[in-house]
Amino acid sequence: MNVADTIRRLHDHRLWTRAKILVAAHGCTEAELRHPFEMGVGSLFATIVHLWGAEMVWANVIEEGDPAFMIPSADAFPTIAALEEAWTPLDARWAKLLERASDATFLSKPFVRVRDGKRFTTNAHDIYLHVCTHQHYHAAQISNMLRQLGKALGPNDLIVMAREQWRD
Repeated sequence: MNVADTIRRLHDHRLWTRAKILVAAHGCTEAELRHPFEMGVGSLFATIVHLWGAEMVWANVIEEGDPAFMIPSADAFPTIAALEEAWTPLDARWAKLLERASDATFLSKPFVRVRDGKRFTTNAHDIYLHVCTHQHYHAAQISNMLRQLGKALGPNDLIVMAREQWRD
């Protein structure tokens, strides 16, 4: 397995975990989705919107679009269904971006992100990894929120996905 395969595998896991998150979110009432928590971005719904926003931020950076795009507030989406709809074209963008993961020159290319007026430079390789590890971080918070609501996300480790996909 090479670097590009590893990057793609982590992104497969990101999508698999997100699917589990969205299934769990569909099992919540509107009040549960918006219930305030002192973790994540303040609620289950806001944390899920934050995941979409982070993917949008970094797609824009790698595509050399708006480097100052800001993650929207939870108010940007009225429902989980609306958020899922917004993820469809974003997933297509990421699929195209991941095609470039085999290009070592591209992976080492620096990209600029602007946040609060400050410029931050990061190479594509680290951005690809960050998008995945960022979701892992927030998936743990989402799992905790769901547990407090009496619900469960279920196991979402990479090894669980790998075992589900294993063919004897």
